[in-house]
Amino acid sequence: MLKSEQIQMRKYMKRKMTFWIFALCFLLMLCPLTGAQKVWAGNSVITDFSRIFYIPAGAVLRGGSLEELKETYDSMSCMAYTEDGQELELNVIWDYSKVNVQKVGAYQITGTLKLPEGYTSSITVPSWTVGISVQNFEELEIQVYSRMISAGLYYFPWITDQDPDAMEIWMQPEGEDWINISEEGYGMCDTDGMYLSCQSMVKGNTYTLTVVYPNGKTRNLKYCYASDGTLDIISYQPWLLGSSGVKDTTIRSCEPIEEGSLERLGAYALRKGQSTYGLKKQLEKSLHILGSTQTEYEDSASHPSVVMPSVWDFGGVNTNVPGVYKVTGSFQAPEGYTLDPDAKLPTASVYVAVQRPDQPQVQTCAMAGSSHLFFPMILDAFTDDQLKDFQPELKCKDQKISLNQDSWYMTREGLYLKKTNLQLNHDYSLQVAYPGGSTGTYTFHFDENFITNDHWYERNYADRDGKDLPDIDTGKETVTDVSTVIVGNRLAALMSAQVEKIPFESGGVLVRVPTKVVKDWEVGPEDEVKVDISREDGELSVSISKNGEEITDIPGATVEIPKSSGSGTRTVLTDEEGNSYTGMVNETQNVAVIPVDKTGEYSIKEEQSQDASENGEETEKALDEETDTEEETADDSYETAEIAGEDVEAAQETTGDSSQDDLRKQHIKTTALVAGIVVLLILLLLLPMRKNRRLRKGDRGEGEEDR
Repeated sequence: MLKSEQIQMRKYMKRKMTFWIFALCFLLMLCPLTGAQKVWAGNSVITDFSRIFYIPAGAVLRGGSLEELKETYDSMSCMAYTEDGQELELNVIWDYSKVNVQKVGAYQITGTLKLPEGYTSSITVPSWTVGISVQNFEELEIQVYSRMISAGLYYFPWITDQDPDAMEIWMQPEGEDWINISEEGYGMCDTDGMYLSCQSMVKGNTYTLTVVYPNGKTRNLKYCYASDGTLDIISYQPWLLGSSGVKDTTIRSCEPIEEGSLERLGAYALRKGQSTYGLKKQLEKSLHILGSTQTEYEDSASHPSVVMPSVWDFGGVNTNVPGVYKVTGSFQAPEGYTLDPDAKLPTASVYVAVQRPDQPQVQTCAMAGSSHLFFPMILDAFTDDQLKDFQPELKCKDQKISLNQDSWYMTREGLYLKKTNLQLNHDYSLQVAYPGGSTGTYTFHFDENFITNDHWYERNYADRDGKDLPDIDTGKETVTDVSTVIVGNRLAALMSAQVEKIPFESGGVLVRVPTKVVKDWEVGPEDEVKVDISREDGELSVSISKNGEEITDIPGATVEIPKSSGSGTRTVLTDEEGNSYTGMVNETQNVAVIPVDKTGEYSIKEEQSQDASENGEETEKALDEETDTEEETADDSYETAEIAGEDVEAAQETTGDSSQDDLRKQHIKTTALVAGIVVLLILLLLLPMRKNRRLRKGDRGEGEEDR
């Protein structure tokens, strides 16, 4: 038997243990071991309800049952959202008490929501109404409707087994004649009801609607088409169908078209000598506009729109002469219609480049989708593998723009260049190097109106190998096989592009004259500059004149001549005085670039490569230095970008590490607190055990002494 002191001690320790256990439980409740937990309040507030986008109107036969309709309506539900994040699905409760299925007529049922116990709403609880039509057997009615907003349709329910193809929908705009809108495609009948397009009406107008079917016709529904799209019913009476009027066949207006939006609709390339018939048919098939018989364009059942096909004039396109041509399209009235002489219709335009298969060019462009500029090219002379070696070169103010493989691509149709390579209100020049040669240079100004070169002021004529360019060029400018004539104002436009040299090309030979030299010619707006370049049987002739007066000095100019032989040879020009000129070879384009300082007659000779002349060395050295400078600049830019990228990454890593450290520290504090509590509990458990051992030992000692 334990003594009373031992019993008291054990009771004391039990009470102490109970206290610390409760204390531990309380601390654990305060400790956010698993994050904050939400406790739902007894009364939740609903802050929003979902929408029911479409509830169809219904029809039932007189004396019939509503059960089939109830299956449809009673299955509808609405989602409710509370301020504390709950989502509740609530069934819509419909009131059918006002529908008398024993009497023909139009009725409405109302649907409401019942909130669960413990929930209130901070907004108006939604409700819905829908029309129910009670009809006689085989007597169609159009007395109720529902609106399919997204489809732009109005649905009038009925119940019938009659053939819907034998039904006709008739509409009468107030003050006008009846129109069969079934024929015009603005309405459709089916066994479950009639479907009416919103495009058959003009908001604010009043209409009368009826349906004729094999066994009779519906009553006439008169309504006003309100500005919010609802049909405000005025009357529903059994009137007769009046007479229909004579169809108006005079087109007086067309659909709204933004000014200039039909300009430069496309760019196309034709081979030299190719027929324009296929392209003409393609354009006529792909483009049309909508016309109207009203002075102000209207597309409704009473005044439906009319498709007006396009007609294209290729009379000015000479496919025997390479060049760029502008083709204009107009729109005409379709068969059975006439065009009012006072009707104002837009025109459209496309650009057609005629090219030789062996000399592709970038001469014009158009938008391809919303992200690319398309430059049509004739590439018959190149294989698919050779197309991979094409390389465009884009410059802005004589500064080369780096084009990576993601910013452009080639197809059999031509070059596609991403619009992101360009900046608004900047001038650009573009050429494409290909195996064995290069295109000429196409210069243009890019702004919010796309390409603003309607008059080709910024167009480089060097890449246009044609004799006549109607519909594009006006005035005295011409381009032939051997010469180019440019008026002064357009030459000034070329110089304003801030290029270092202005190119002139004929017969595959390109002459580049420094812009500062051209400025010294003092060309007036009405002056004519003629450049003649011809190459034949190893002879080259270059002549430049202003208003017939010869210009001989062109210091700093270069002549680029295609090489006929492979590597290891050089091209030498020899003038009439016996002076020889040589330069460097552009391996990419396989052309010899030779500096000259005057016009005149030159002989051309290709010979085995020797040590370059001083003139050639200086040219090559200058080009090398320019290339090195560009490379250094590019390297510096790349290095700067790389360092900036590292800084950004470091900043991101620092921010991420900071947030991770905060979270880690919080976890450590929580773990330490729990560990401390556990250690304290263990110590408390061990303390009475040691005391009990001492008490038991004392008992044994006392017993031994007694014995």
